[in-house]
Amino acid sequence: MTKSVSLYANGLSQVHLDIPINLLSNEVVTLSDFKDEKPIYLKFWATWCQPCIQEMPHFQNIQQKYGDSIKVIGINIGVNDDVQAVNKIINRFGLSMPMAIDSNGDLVQAFRMMGTPYHLLINKNGNVIHQGHEASEILDKKISLVSQDEIVDSLDADALVDEQVDINFKMVSDERYALFFTATWCDWYLKDSRPKMSRSCVIAQEKINQLNNEFSDVIWLGVASRLWTGVEELLSYKKKYSVKYPMEIDQSNRLFHQYGIVEFPTLILIENGEVVFRTINFDEDKELRRSLSEH
Repeated sequence: MTKSVSLYANGLSQVHLDIPINLLSNEVVTLSDFKDEKPIYLKFWATWCQPCIQEMPHFQNIQQKYGDSIKVIGINIGVNDDVQAVNKIINRFGLSMPMAIDSNGDLVQAFRMMGTPYHLLINKNGNVIHQGHEASEILDKKISLVSQDEIVDSLDADALVDEQVDINFKMVSDERYALFFTATWCDWYLKDSRPKMSRSCVIAQEKINQLNNEFSDVIWLGVASRLWTGVEELLSYKKKYSVKYPMEIDQSNRLFHQYGIVEFPTLILIENGEVVFRTINFDEDKELRRSLSEH
């Protein structure tokens, strides 16, 4: 099981309160900075997430209407994104709230983000009072109430405790491992909005299938992102691409976070517990083949 973070009396743990949020303004803030002063509204998003983009006018409206009474912070999840893409969206919608990019995945992991968009509303006492994926009327009502210092019921104390089981994958020192990180939806969901990224997902999966057959001395594992993915989606994906090697959903997100995967598809090669090769480029595989042969 993943390690659970205990919460204090329905409130955020000190770990959550003190985790750094690196804003694009180069300022570093923590939730502790606002505790006992004002509520906090965090929104996790991605530039390629269609519902996220559709909700941006709502997000900016919240900032304009409640920005003085609530600390509003946008958090780009940092997956297949960069500063240029984020700034493009900021300029397109005139976003004026502080914005961060979760480049190391710490915020996504700590705040139990399972899919974008992801809304978290925290009262000034550090209690989570809303957690969800839609800019709903319920969210709006809670924001209005908490902005006026009205009492809103807190969620259960374990709202941010991730009890998902880690992938059962143990490594031994005298074996070589190839971990292929991808998403079951990146080929079709991104086809129109990010065609280059979508094509890369297809090419990579086909290439990994081929390499798995060629390099049988390497232990292969497909690691699927938990974002919008369940057992049915994984089975459908494996059937679609005729995946023969083990492939599992990283339900706890531990492997994605441990190996700093911020783009998919990504392949890493591991030997003696150390990453000896990493690539996101599957069009040219000479270096990849050389690494599989040499190590």
